[in-house]
Amino acid sequence: MRGWVEKLKGKGVAFALVVLVMVTSLAGAWEGLELGLYDSWFKLRGARPAPEDIVVVAIDDRSIGEIGLLPWPRQMYARLLEKLKDAKVVCFDVVFDTPGTPEDNAALAAAVKAQGRVVLGNMFSFEQNAAGEVYQVPRFPVKQLAAATNGIGFANVPEDVDSVIRRVTTVDTNTFGRPFPSLSVATYLVEKGLNPNSLKLDGKGVLYAGDLAVPIDNKYQSLINFWGPASTFQTYSFTDILNDRVSSDKLAGKVVFIGFTSASEHDYVTTPFTLGNMVLGGALPSPGVEVHASALATYHAESFYKRAPQAVNLVILLLVGVLSVAGVSRAKNPLRGLLYLLVILAAAGVGVYLSWYYGRYWVNLASPLGLGMLIYTGMTAENLVRTEMDRRRTRALFARYVPPAVVSDLLQHPEDIVLGGMRVELTIFFSDVRGFTSFSEDKTPEYVVQRLNEYFTEMNAIIFKHGGTLDKYMGDGIMAFFGAPIHYEDHADRALAASLEMLERLKELNKKWEDQGEPLFNIGVGINSGPVVVGNVGSPERMDYTIMGGEVNLASRLESMNKEYKTNIIMSDRALKYLKNKDNLPGEITLLGETSVRGMVEKVLIYTVKAKQVSEASGEVS
Repeated sequence: MRGWVEKLKGKGVAFALVVLVMVTSLAGAWEGLELGLYDSWFKLRGARPAPEDIVVVAIDDRSIGEIGLLPWPRQMYARLLEKLKDAKVVCFDVVFDTPGTPEDNAALAAAVKAQGRVVLGNMFSFEQNAAGEVYQVPRFPVKQLAAATNGIGFANVPEDVDSVIRRVTTVDTNTFGRPFPSLSVATYLVEKGLNPNSLKLDGKGVLYAGDLAVPIDNKYQSLINFWGPASTFQTYSFTDILNDRVSSDKLAGKVVFIGFTSASEHDYVTTPFTLGNMVLGGALPSPGVEVHASALATYHAESFYKRAPQAVNLVILLLVGVLSVAGVSRAKNPLRGLLYLLVILAAAGVGVYLSWYYGRYWVNLASPLGLGMLIYTGMTAENLVRTEMDRRRTRALFARYVPPAVVSDLLQHPEDIVLGGMRVELTIFFSDVRGFTSFSEDKTPEYVVQRLNEYFTEMNAIIFKHGGTLDKYMGDGIMAFFGAPIHYEDHADRALAASLEMLERLKELNKKWEDQGEPLFNIGVGINSGPVVVGNVGSPERMDYTIMGGEVNLASRLESMNKEYKTNIIMSDRALKYLKNKDNLPGEITLLGETSVRGMVEKVLIYTVKAKQVSEASGEVS
């Protein structure tokens, strides 16, 4: 029993993820990704030459330019049919449901009868009654044309949830109580000399049209094949046929679909071959008429696609999950675990594609891929959590003595916890509360500590915000530096910005304290930049991350000079030279002059800084 517990240890998250993905897969949460992958198989396979026995006659922009704006007189279509007298079948993806003129209707009806193998399109629209119920309304060709034609089929094509057309609705049973064919099925029936009454539904997911067995789902929809993007089928302009620019012999014995390709008619649809970047990819949306052509070509070749049932998809999902757990758990490190996972997922991808390519069998892949990646992420995270627990124990010890940035640096590089240091160019910051001794003389220790803690909390947060490292508190003073252990090129800019923000925050604190009737604080800040020695200093039992050098002493001296110059910030010319963004400083810099500094031979140029558009802070404790 204990052995099984040990084997399952660390896999709880993985098994929970398996269950989660299976549930979400059943709920359809992965459907959008599955549809996208299905489209990618077509793109991976590439476009293929369309069958030569199916062509499109396009009502395109050039035809509209020569013949005139739509709608055209129906005699135009009658003239076209005369040119197509030798076509095997002529299918109109056009709905002639408006009355028209008697002459036009008579001319087109006569042409339809003369051709003898014409299919006309109809549409189903959906309307809402007063009770809010939606019902289906058929729009048929006018009676004179309907009586003359050999077949009628609806041109409605269903879109998936992502507005992509991958299938056609083969028949409708809502209007007449029996199978009423789609445009492509009606064209197939006329081509094969079959009556619409020959359509049979076996109740087991198959529609029979003569000897043709069409696999369908519970909505009578069938996944069709696509030969390529727009214009894959041989396409001729309506006006070219009408004006004999294209020989009628090229259309003899072929199935001809007539439909709109002009952008003004908005009859364009997205198919699996349509690319998101239409300009670079060249895969524009396809005219709707080409979907009907693709459906008929699918019937001819019997190259339907069939989607795997949910049970099959769940078995494959579970198999990928188990293999992923086994592979990742056996790996000695995350990188090798990732390698194992990629091999498993690659094998699954190849298998699914081959099933689609050779068997035209669509198996889900997005959810297995997602599950594998989630398992790897979850199990790796679970291992990292255990490691992090140890790191936190270490962090809790070090955080008592050094800033968080130093703790992070030491946790990433524990080998750096040694005595000694290195020389680094950075900016040193000192601040001190003016008159603090007088302030604390008549206050209780508890009040003094509470006030200092409130002040230090706010100032420390600002230092950390600007990437500074808090070196130490010295009574009421703060020592910090910018540029180590994480080096910033703009360390002087950060120190200056932090100083100005601290003064602004102190104004807010003073306002609150003044409203409470409490004494106010005023501070002085010294800023200097230059090379210093930085590192861990101390004994193996206790080390401090700190800085040392003459530049540190100068920063401390500058801070104390604020009393003499009645300023809040004094910075050296050395710090000024390190500023990177001199054209857009957060404050106004004013030269105070050249001064001698105790412990230094050469005089130092010093400057004061005031925040732009903000008055100088006041409120000295006395």
